[in-house]
Amino acid sequence: MASLSQEVRELFEPRSELHKLRVLAAKFLNADEWKSLKRTSERFEKERRAAQRSYETEYEGRVAKVIKRLINEAGSVRRHLTPRGLGIDGFNRDQIRRQAKLEVRAAHKSELAQIDKREAEATRLCLDDAMRRGQPREKLIGDFQTATDRRLGQERCTRSWSR
Repeated sequence: MASLSQEVRELFEPRSELHKLRVLAAKFLNADEWKSLKRTSERFEKERRAAQRSYETEYEGRVAKVIKRLINEAGSVRRHLTPRGLGIDGFNRDQIRRQAKLEVRAAHKSELAQIDKREAEATRLCLDDAMRRGQPREKLIGDFQTATDRRLGQERCTRSWSR
């Protein structure tokens, strides 16, 4: 069984990763790339709203389907035999309904997490393009600073952060 900290990490990981990528994107993207990222973000936000709306409108239907599946599993033929008085009742209505609601909620959270992961991947691709675009510029700046270094002797061996 996973520890509580592991469960919390798995629950919030897609959303926190997306937040970190958005912060990095705000630092490195130019105006055109930012517009593209905003369009992508809006598209994924529409998907989230549609998933939430679908979840809210179809909640009872989804629960009913899961209840039917759970009842079918509980009523299936079991190969191990138990004495008549010692068996468990596989048709506890409240327990089955509670389990069905838990499964429906978990499926919805999983769907939202998948949307977050896809958005994070799209953001990461956009950010990688921006980083690749920025690397030659940073290399040129570093080369220029090295070529114009006017320090003498031992001072020249140490890196200057003032430039």
